[in-house]
Amino acid sequence: MFARPSSPWIPPSDPKKVTPIYFLLIFDFINIFRILIPGSFFLDDIIQSIVLEAPWFKSSKRLCAYISCSALREVDTSKLLSQILSPAPGSSIYQNFSIEVVIVLYLCVIYCVVFRYFFNLFFVSVLDGNKLPTAKKLYVPRVEDKNSNMRMFNISRIDDLVANSMNILEPASVDADGNAREDVMHANDPVDLFILPGLAFDRSGRRLGRGGGYYDTFLKNYKELAKEKNWRLPLFVALSYSVQIMDEEVIPVTPNDVLVDALVSPTGVIPITSAALGRMKP
Repeated sequence: MFARPSSPWIPPSDPKKVTPIYFLLIFDFINIFRILIPGSFFLDDIIQSIVLEAPWFKSSKRLCAYISCSALREVDTSKLLSQILSPAPGSSIYQNFSIEVVIVLYLCVIYCVVFRYFFNLFFVSVLDGNKLPTAKKLYVPRVEDKNSNMRMFNISRIDDLVANSMNILEPASVDADGNAREDVMHANDPVDLFILPGLAFDRSGRRLGRGGGYYDTFLKNYKELAKEKNWRLPLFVALSYSVQIMDEEVIPVTPNDVLVDALVSPTGVIPITSAALGRMKP
């Protein structure tokens, strides 16, 4: 173990002296690195690819995830969100036929009993074997006010997002048709996975946010809802650069802070809680 040099890049030995300013300096360094070194954005791709290939992600049907913003120095989630909202590969029921062939055969069915027979015999059996898989349901955050109130709304495409006054993308409370979006707190089914941001994390699951308390307040309320409905708690997984990860119990916490179950960094998945150890087995 190397000695701690007197440098702003090395955290103080006293956890109480660890402040967001230290981590902002670290992220300034990361951003400079990204600008000067071509291709250094690959760290974000690595983190997102690890999540996308993980069995615990693939098995999740309902997810809550943050929308990354480069100005906030967060791990990018654009690839992750795009994959969640895109149809599964090979899920199109007409994957083996061009639209022209389908139209021609459909017209033949109208005028010819024989074609109708073979269409039903062959196509219906093929289509029944290629039913669309259940799509993942995605909820993303919308800040309601300055009192740590945040909601998670369901979206079905990236176009559902609009920039707020701080130029951060978030969902409108109603869709294009004026219908209210589903609020995850009013959903009939539990969430399987939360993808969380943060300035820094330690190996005991502590998360350092930006001081607003939005995520901790929301997660605490969701945990209470899950307990009330007797639902299994979702996995709380944070995306992190390696430089953001500290030793155990370095980050100070308050009674309202919610611990994360696992971290995903460019080096892989770091399970922390027993829930993560049990559900993130290879």
